[in-house]
Amino acid sequence: MIGRRFFVSAFLAAMVLPLAGCATTPYEGVGKSTSDALLRKQFESAEQLRRVQAGGRLILAGFAMHSQSKAFRNDVVAAEKLALKIDPHAIVFKLDNPAWGQGSQWPYATAENIALVLKKVGALARPEDKVVVLMTTHGNVDALGINFANKDYPSLNAQWLNQALADLRDRPTLLLLSACHSGSFVGPLSGPSRVILTAAAKDRSSFGCQFQSTNTYFVDALLNQPSALDRSIAELMEQARIDIDQRERQQKLSPPSLPQMFVGHAVGAWANQPLKHWLNSQNSGLAR
Repeated sequence: MIGRRFFVSAFLAAMVLPLAGCATTPYEGVGKSTSDALLRKQFESAEQLRRVQAGGRLILAGFAMHSQSKAFRNDVVAAEKLALKIDPHAIVFKLDNPAWGQGSQWPYATAENIALVLKKVGALARPEDKVVVLMTTHGNVDALGINFANKDYPSLNAQWLNQALADLRDRPTLLLLSACHSGSFVGPLSGPSRVILTAAAKDRSSFGCQFQSTNTYFVDALLNQPSALDRSIAELMEQARIDIDQRERQQKLSPPSLPQMFVGHAVGAWANQPLKHWLNSQNSGLAR
């Protein structure tokens, strides 16, 4: 989350070491070969679940894209935990650029790997499935940052992401963007089958992205709610807005982040359906 509230101390930045097999970039050496093997393993697991599971499924793609905070990887873990409560056989893809001290058991969250995963999700998703895409990182207007081993790579913009999500245009998709200025993505990514939740308005920073943070404030407030399965996306977002506002006031963080929500006309019923009922029927929650 790049912006006025962006903070990473010089000491921590200096301590970030090359990751996974001493690779200096995600595109070379043992680190890349290990990442590629991990991605193939996730694809193979997805294919196995595709063959054995009938009916509506949940597909989660979580991307922790920045190596300067532990919160981003933890956000993906939080999303996975909730996804498996909704659907114990959910298809899950997890990519990250781990912060210093975190393991590297997932494929790297490079632009190329993110595109491959979203293309795979598009190939897997059926009309009765529900797709959740989480992108958590530092950000700016029309920019989601990618950072590996304390080095910045070209950020992702809305045009790129729209193209990467093209195969999911007619699939019910919940897009979660936890980054500063992430509201700038709402207009360009809006579509009839999409629900978009962002951590901040287009002109605001979001919070909870310091190196030692457990989760970003947005993901913590949204996904770690008690009895989340009994609530709908809309209810979770309403409560998250309240909790985030209270937290920001208590910590005197200003201006407020103002999380945003968009609901496409084809998925309005889905957005108001308790999470525990998402997979009850093949076309559950979809307008026809």
